[in-house]
Amino acid sequence: MKLRHYSLLITFIIVIGIYLTQINVCAATQQAENGQFNGLTLDVARRYYQPDTIKSFISQVAQNRGRFVQLHLSDAQSFAIENDTVGQTLANATQTNGVWRNNKTHQAFYSKSQIADLVTFAKQKHITLIPEVDTPAHIDGMIKTMRANHQTQQINQLTYKNKSYGREFHLSNASITFVKQLDNEVAQSFSGQADMHFHLGGDEFTDQTKSNKPYITYLNALAKNIQAQGFIPEAWNDGYMSRALNQYDKHIQITYWNWTADEKGAPGKERQKAWATMPELIHHGFKVFNYNDYYLYFNLSQKNIKSRNVAYMTNDMKQNWDPTIWDNDNDSSLNSLHNIVGSSVSIWADKDAHSKINDKQILTASQKFLSQFLQLARQPI
Repeated sequence: MKLRHYSLLITFIIVIGIYLTQINVCAATQQAENGQFNGLTLDVARRYYQPDTIKSFISQVAQNRGRFVQLHLSDAQSFAIENDTVGQTLANATQTNGVWRNNKTHQAFYSKSQIADLVTFAKQKHITLIPEVDTPAHIDGMIKTMRANHQTQQINQLTYKNKSYGREFHLSNASITFVKQLDNEVAQSFSGQADMHFHLGGDEFTDQTKSNKPYITYLNALAKNIQAQGFIPEAWNDGYMSRALNQYDKHIQITYWNWTADEKGAPGKERQKAWATMPELIHHGFKVFNYNDYYLYFNLSQKNIKSRNVAYMTNDMKQNWDPTIWDNDNDSSLNSLHNIVGSSVSIWADKDAHSKINDKQILTASQKFLSQFLQLARQPI
């Protein structure tokens, strides 16, 4: 009898030892993965890049051990992907020199076939291609497409004109249903990859500093829907209120670009009181990406692509930034990469100044900036 008890005790100790080892291995693996999902965000809505140029960016990210390229597909100027839901179809477009353009809006966009080719290329390079369909704001380009397709009734039902941010979706059940359909169609073109992410947008849409329950309901519904398609949902930090952090879906990974959405003065101070900081989000169990717009945004212009200006931005980032620096150039209270999934450089085309710059110039100008960033981003803290 004593021998049997002794055997059971030994078995129990072994089982506990294996269990604790597994916990330690999982914790070590998670810690090792923190800060390693780094990449590039390309504004392809306001600046059309030839598919071969996007492939060159994918190759640059792969060569520098990055993990993803995110395509910002929708903005005020354009909706840059073929999509039946909003009436952006090849039947209503013309292809010239490889570029598809909507016959009525004249917006350039990528066909589903072109996206499929980009996804295949990215997979060969072990890079995840991430779609971003920005809602509830930044939808004027989408609205132009819908209006050209005679979807005026839907536009009037689902959207309104925000005095600060332009056309936006109502945060309603009808809008949720429509955007789910929109997202699902886009998701189909980006499926079948490893580490699939889908960015739901959520930037520059609100002046709220108290309660934002309708947005929380809206975002959580879209996140649940895209998770059902096998994607990890992402969203910008703008809509995250400190007092309501327990109400958001914790599966949403938050791309943190600016504490106040670049609002200055008294409105900016009000936002700082109400909007969640990156350390707060991490403390509440959210996983985040560092998109610090002070160091990591490359805004296209003739001035910014000059070699001396690129050198200045690159050196400034090298000397002063690491993945814990989230609030402009201010010191951070973070001292580890815990729950920081990764970081991203972003190449934005906010102004028309980019129109006289060709793809090759942008590739050349951004190369050192991108490679320096990817080296910094994966270093341990």
